[in-house]
Amino acid sequence: MSETESQLTNANAPSEYEHLKRKRKETAGTVELAEVADVWVGDDQIVCRFQFDWATEPVRRTYDLDSDRDVARLERLCEASGFAFEQVTHLEGALVELEYTGTEWLPAPEAAYTEGQGSALETFRAEWRLLVREVAHSPAFLRRGIQRLRGLSTTQWIIVVILVKKIAIVALLAHMLL
Repeated sequence: MSETESQLTNANAPSEYEHLKRKRKETAGTVELAEVADVWVGDDQIVCRFQFDWATEPVRRTYDLDSDRDVARLERLCEASGFAFEQVTHLEGALVELEYTGTEWLPAPEAAYTEGQGSALETFRAEWRLLVREVAHSPAFLRRGIQRLRGLSTTQWIIVVILVKKIAIVALLAHMLL
């Protein structure tokens, strides 16, 4: 073996191997198991680090506790591992499937809450859950209005639709004339 070949095989061999392995794994749609290396809980965010057995650098995901979408993502991740949201620190050591989206590694349970990921049905259910959560935190008069709308009969719904159409037409005409 020549001196150049020995330099190539000895210098940075593990990092080159890992780089090539990472490039092979990082194709859109690849699903790999990763261990949750650690979970850090702060006042306004939670940070999870996922470790692959073939990589030295962990994948870091940050969840903002002020964002309903991030909280829902974290809830789904906890539920998939058999924990409640309040037990998020128990995720350490759990195995989670991560999917490569083309730009980042994303935990599979979060797919429905990520734009452009998950099936249409999953996304619809996720958006519905977020809407219900927002309505639950809305003022009382809005909740009462929604409860009244739920109690309307079919005939009453038809009348409401006709009235809304007429009001929309009048508003459109007024806008065009003024």
